[in-house]
Amino acid sequence: MYDEQLVRAFAEARLNGVAGPGATAATQDVHEALGLQLAVLDRLVAAGERLAGWKVGLTSGPRRDVMGKGFRPFGYLLESRTLGSGDVLGHDRIRSCYLEPELCLVLGAPLRGDRIDPAAARSAVRAVAPAFELNERRLSAQADDPTTIADGLGNWGIVVGPEVPVRSALTGTTAELWHDDALVATRTPGDAMDDPFLSLSRLCALLHRYGRGLEAGQRVITGSFCNQSVQGPGAWRAVFPGIGDVAVRFA
Repeated sequence: MYDEQLVRAFAEARLNGVAGPGATAATQDVHEALGLQLAVLDRLVAAGERLAGWKVGLTSGPRRDVMGKGFRPFGYLLESRTLGSGDVLGHDRIRSCYLEPELCLVLGAPLRGDRIDPAAARSAVRAVAPAFELNERRLSAQADDPTTIADGLGNWGIVVGPEVPVRSALTGTTAELWHDDALVATRTPGDAMDDPFLSLSRLCALLHRYGRGLEAGQRVITGSFCNQSVQGPGAWRAVFPGIGDVAVRFA
C-alpha cells in the first residue's frame, strides 16, 4: 500500500537518528500518515525489533487540538530502546535529545475496539510507573504534521521506573524535574493535560481504525509534564509524589 522506498527511508531515520530527503510523508492526510507510521513499524519488527507499546501525542499544553479537535496521534515504542531507571546512556546516541517526564500505564489485559470509554480503559491497566520519554529531532524544523506523524512523533525511546498499583485518578499528579541535583521544573498540569485514561481510550479507538489494539504487558506514555533539552552529560531525575521517581544519566 505504501511506497517501499518511503517506508525504508522512515525506518532508516528511526534507526540512524537523521532523516534524509526521502523521508517525507507525501500526503496531507494525518490518518494516511499514521498508516505509513505503522508500515514503518512493521518493517522494523520484521527486521528483529519488538514493539514495546505506544505514546499518545498532543495531550498537553497549547498544541492539544492543533491537528484537529480531539485528535491525538500515536507513536510506537521499541523494546530495544526501553530503558530501566538508573540506566546510563551515551549522550552521542541521540541527536538533539530532549526528555519529558511522563506517566507510563502498563496494560494487564488486552484492550481493543472503538467504543472503549475511560473507565473500561482504566480496568485494563495493571500498574502505573514514572517515566521519561526520550525524543530526538530527526526532521527539519520545516517538516509538516503528516511527516512528523510518519516519523513516530520524534520518539527515540523511554526510561521506566518501578511500577506501582494504578490509581483511579491521575489528573492531579505533579512532576518534579531535577538535573544534577538542581530542581529544574515543577508541573501539575491538571486540566492542561488530557486524563491519562481518556488518552488510553482514544489510542485504542485510533488503533482499531487500522485493525490493531493494545496487548497485555504493553506500556503507554500519556503526555508530557514538561520538556528539557539535553545538552551534554549529566543526571536527570523526575519525581512523581505518591507514585515514585525515574532517573537516567547521560555519559
